[in-house]
Amino acid sequence: MELTDTLRRVPLFNELTEHELRLLAERTVRKRFAAGVLVFSEGDACSELLVVEGGSVKLFKCAPSGREQLMSIERAGSALAETAVFDGGRYSVAACAEEPTILLSLDAMIFRTICSQNPQLAAKVIKVLAYRLRHLDALVEELSFSTVRGRLIAYLLQLAREGESRADGGGEFELKENNEQLAARLGTVRELISRNLGRLHGEGLIQMRRRRVQIASLRRLQDELERQP
Repeated sequence: MELTDTLRRVPLFNELTEHELRLLAERTVRKRFAAGVLVFSEGDACSELLVVEGGSVKLFKCAPSGREQLMSIERAGSALAETAVFDGGRYSVAACAEEPTILLSLDAMIFRTICSQNPQLAAKVIKVLAYRLRHLDALVEELSFSTVRGRLIAYLLQLAREGESRADGGGEFELKENNEQLAARLGTVRELISRNLGRLHGEGLIQMRRRRVQIASLRRLQDELERQP
C-alpha cells in the first residue's frame, strides 16, 4: 500500500490535503518490529513521531524492582508518546511490540513544522494529548483508591460488555492476557491476580475454562464491584 493511502487512514492525518499527505509521505519511513522487540526505552531521547500502521505496541513503565505498570496498548492509527515529540524531551514510558508490528516514522522537527503550518492538525494533536491526560488521571485514581479485587472486577466487566452479550444478562469473552499481563495492567503482581480470579470463580461470580470467561450475571458482578471499598 502507498504511504499516502496509509497516512490518510490515520485519524491524526485524515484532514490533510492530498498535497500535504504527499509531502508527509516523502518524509515518512516504515519500521518493522518482531513481537517482543523494544521500540524505545523510558528515558530515551525522542527524535521522531511514531504511528502504528499494523500490529500493536505496549506502552509501560518499569519500577527499579522490575515490576511493570501497563499504560496502554496502541493499535493501528495510534501515535506513540506524542508529548516527547513536542517538548523535545525524553520518553516518559517504554514501548514494546506485542506482535509483529509496522510503525511509521517521521522526524520530530519536521512534524512540529507541519503542525505550525496546519492548525487543524495541531488541534487534533491537542485533542489526543488531552485524552492521554484524562486516561492518566483515571489510572492514578484507580490505583490510589481501589483494591486489586475491585480493579479486576471492573476490567472483567469492561471485557464482558465489549464481548458477546447474552439474552440472560450474562457475558462471555476470551481473556487474551495471561495473569502476568493482567497484573501489569492493573498495577499489582501475578500472585494476587491468580488468587482473586480463583476467589471470583469459587464464589460463582465467574466461570473460567482455560482463558474463556463466562459471567452468569453482569448485574451481580456489578453489585459486587459497588460493594468494594
